[in-house]
Amino acid sequence: MDQKDSLIEEILKRLKSIDYRLNSIEEFLKGEQEERIPEEKEKRVAHLVKEEPEEIENEREIFTPEARKETVRTEKTPVSSADQEKIWINVLHKIGIVALIIGVGLFIKYSFPYIGLWGRIAIGLLIGAGLLYVGERLMKEYGTYALGISSCGIVILYFSFYAAAAFYNLVHPAVAFFMMVLVTIVGVLLSLRYDSSVISFIAVVGAFLTTYVFRGGEITPLALIVLFSYLTLINGWILTVTKIKEWKWLNILAFSLTAMMLLTTIKFSFESGYPWVFLTFSTIFFALFFYIPRKESSESLIVLFLNPFLYYFILWFITYKINPYIAGTLALVLAAFYYYAGSRIKEEKSLDIAWSFTSLAVFFLTVAIPIFFKTNWATCAWAVEGTIILSLGRKEKILKNLSLVLLGIAVFKMLFIDYFILETFSFFFNSIIAIMAVFLCAKFLSGEVGGKMQRVGALNILGMILVFLFITFTGTSKFFEEFDNLIEMKSLVISVLWGLYALVLFVLGITRESSPTKIAGFLVASLTIIKVFFYDLSYLETTYRVLSLVVLGVILLIISFVYQKKMGRKEENE
Repeated sequence: MDQKDSLIEEILKRLKSIDYRLNSIEEFLKGEQEERIPEEKEKRVAHLVKEEPEEIENEREIFTPEARKETVRTEKTPVSSADQEKIWINVLHKIGIVALIIGVGLFIKYSFPYIGLWGRIAIGLLIGAGLLYVGERLMKEYGTYALGISSCGIVILYFSFYAAAAFYNLVHPAVAFFMMVLVTIVGVLLSLRYDSSVISFIAVVGAFLTTYVFRGGEITPLALIVLFSYLTLINGWILTVTKIKEWKWLNILAFSLTAMMLLTTIKFSFESGYPWVFLTFSTIFFALFFYIPRKESSESLIVLFLNPFLYYFILWFITYKINPYIAGTLALVLAAFYYYAGSRIKEEKSLDIAWSFTSLAVFFLTVAIPIFFKTNWATCAWAVEGTIILSLGRKEKILKNLSLVLLGIAVFKMLFIDYFILETFSFFFNSIIAIMAVFLCAKFLSGEVGGKMQRVGALNILGMILVFLFITFTGTSKFFEEFDNLIEMKSLVISVLWGLYALVLFVLGITRESSPTKIAGFLVASLTIIKVFFYDLSYLETTYRVLSLVVLGVILLIISFVYQKKMGRKEENE
């Protein structure tokens, strides 16, 4: 009996364990298991743990939420044969649509002569309308399939009306334009009714391509107004849809097609004698895309950032040939506009958009500078602009980066452009201002701590290198380029300037206790010694040799005196 009782008890334990497993698996499959085991189940588990601790504990580990998530994450659901068939059917469906569109297009373009031109267009229109009808009837039961059929019908209708006007001149371009607008309206209504982004895409592309038919007619102010008014309505509809639907890509599509339309008609509109029409509607498009739905998405930021570049290019293209200062003034207006807009949006906590607008303000200000100051003073103006921006926006990362970019542009222009095109006075003035700007920016950044000090050190080193290059090459060469008979004087001047520069660096390094500056002073002093003893004494006349040695000796004595005086004070303080 004891064995039989123990066997029954063992069986009951096993049944309890199996019961717990089945319940856990059922909850797992239904997705109803909570983040932690309920109290009742805890009591149940605790009861079972007393009887079977190791086994039940393992059960809990397997079916906890974390373990369940890990199981779902690691296990890959095999693709069934039915799913594979659906994938292939969808592919065949899309290929069939493309084949039908191409086939109908070739039929309209290259059909047999006995059918006639009107016959080709009529058959194309019947096929397009028939596909729309079939798609409408099948929409309730075969949604995806029906959408493809309807999209195919819209494309064929577009092409049929386009061919009637562009290929065969059967109808006036204005008539074809009107009919294609009706097709666009049908596509718009279908896209909204069935919430289909595919039909919306086709409708948008077709709406913009419609304008190319209209442009085949006579160009008059009224024709341009009608054309651009139509584009304005299309863009207004698109921006309205993006507020209702989550089709953010429509913003980029609409902007890209609008930009293509403007860039391909800008020269045409300017030469036609009606640039004011083009400028007016360009401003309208700029305003429309400035007020696109702003959700700080990448799509919105791309459009918001590219929109002013397109607009200013149009303004510059039309006004620069008339008067360059008009283009410069418009750049300043855009700079002020985006600075104000960035300040307002920053108050709304839309920081990404705010800093994008601030960057645009800096860009347009930078563009205006060379227009007003010409090439002679652009380097100076950019350096001053970068310094002012850094002084006002040291706490903002993007302003610091923008100021350093401006500074880099100024330095690059000073070294590789100004030397070859500017007169001596202009070059000297621009170079001195640019070098001073580098040191001022380093000073403005010196209040930061931590890793940011590396940027300060880099700017100081850059400034010291620029001074050395100015003394050695650009400055002296620019000054002596008109005096071919003063080559030895040039060498002496370089030696003297090197010595004085080494003295200044050394004194600054000691007084400010800056090791990099002292090291730079030692390096320049060493180069001066090498030049005087190995070049000046070998190649210069006696007078210049004496002057080189005397100047070098005086400067080295002053350096050693300053060092001894500083060290003496330091020892007294200690």
